[in-house]
Amino acid sequence: MKLRACAAPFLYREKTVFSMQGDALFALLALLVLPCVQYGPRVLLAALAACASCAVCDIVTGLLVKRSFGSGDLSSLVTGLTVAMLLPPTVPYWLPALAGAFAILAVKLPFGATGNNLFNPAAAGVAFATVCRPDLVFAYADPAAGRLSLESEISFTAGTSPGSILAKGLMPSILPRDLLWGVFPGAIGCTGALVLGAAAIFLLARRSLRWETMVCFLVTAAVAAALFPRIPTTALTSVKYELLTGSLLFAAVFLCGDPVTTPRTFTGRCCFGALAAALLMAMRHVGAYEQGACFAILLANAFSPVLDGAVLSARMKGVRLP
Repeated sequence: MKLRACAAPFLYREKTVFSMQGDALFALLALLVLPCVQYGPRVLLAALAACASCAVCDIVTGLLVKRSFGSGDLSSLVTGLTVAMLLPPTVPYWLPALAGAFAILAVKLPFGATGNNLFNPAAAGVAFATVCRPDLVFAYADPAAGRLSLESEISFTAGTSPGSILAKGLMPSILPRDLLWGVFPGAIGCTGALVLGAAAIFLLARRSLRWETMVCFLVTAAVAAALFPRIPTTALTSVKYELLTGSLLFAAVFLCGDPVTTPRTFTGRCCFGALAAALLMAMRHVGAYEQGACFAILLANAFSPVLDGAVLSARMKGVRLP
């Protein structure tokens, strides 16, 4: 019998790595439509800067370590687009490029490149940018002001994000229709709830997204918002604002669904989603930044091996866990 060695990641499913990455790339590109209508082509240039930085860093370092490149790896483009989606449309082009470079050079490649990284590279890149320049990461434009200039450093009409309003214990004055269509200040790809929902349905239908992680993440966040509201209002209103604003929905679809940095077991993935959501909601109450999804995902990533180990240990002791 002849055995053939294959490189990571090892996915025991009919979907191939290339097709899963292609699905994620298509869904991320779809998220660019509404921001382009609201802010103009500037968002495309920011996304291009992040993608180019990730691709160049991946190729150059691959050549230095004499790593072969295949035609079936779109991970750098997925990472770059994910980074861009979590940044505001007003961000200077060098910041998504810097975040993308950090994601590849400091998080992805040191662990052995595609399929081996413990932490989500895009989340790490955005977290790095947040710590370095929070003034730029949370500088949101008012979508009602129209298109933005294509220059790297611009002046714009600032808008107050719902996250900063909720952090002050106040209720945002946003119409339900605007919440669904993303007509409020926020990151490039994190405001259109309807588009994010459509992206989730597409990825689920294509079997490129694990439903259990996303569902446990959203349910835990909703329960926390209902039991511990940041504003004096009804539980339903608190859940509405917490889930439909900020980067929570985006994190549920594109960060929690990462097959590499989440647990391999079903029970582990459920626990991972609940843990990440609990961390995120705690950070919204006491964190230093108005949005902490990337930090919550990175902390939960560190527990992925622990969760899988606990599930496997319980199975060895005769406990029936999926």
